[in-house]
Amino acid sequence: MESIVLPEKVVLRLIDSEGNAVRLPNVLFTVRTFATRKNDFNLGPFASDDDGLVTITKNDLLAAAEAHYDSGLMDYVQVENCKPSVVIGPMNAIEIEKALEARTKVWKLLLRGESQRWRSIEDLCDLYRMAANKSISAKPLHTLWDGKVPEYDYAIIVEVK
Repeated sequence: MESIVLPEKVVLRLIDSEGNAVRLPNVLFTVRTFATRKNDFNLGPFASDDDGLVTITKNDLLAAAEAHYDSGLMDYVQVENCKPSVVIGPMNAIEIEKALEARTKVWKLLLRGESQRWRSIEDLCDLYRMAANKSISAKPLHTLWDGKVPEYDYAIIVEVK
């Protein structure tokens, strides 16, 4: 069975239905990978910048996976053992609310790997608090990370509410 090959870089470009850039910061995305056994990974959050671009590096993906291992080591196999099929999509309001609640009530410190992406747990919580996801709708993107190319560039069509 073929396994995922984590890309060196992934860029998500927020666009409208006519192909115009949607310059909206703080839209949060996750990358879902599918395990061949044990649990799937929901990696993220990955936020858009002021230009509506989300840049995800291989190191970002590995750091997010490391946080999963830290929260439940026995629940996960190595992310590199996942299937090559991934789903990239915006977080919905309930997911953001649950993530913020978990990070303020249960996991109150940065997990392993997260310190590579955030300076403090407050920085991570602030990212959830500032999320602009309520102001957009977008369909998730289904794609393959099979190693045929080292970088991916995707256009994500969003509707601004």
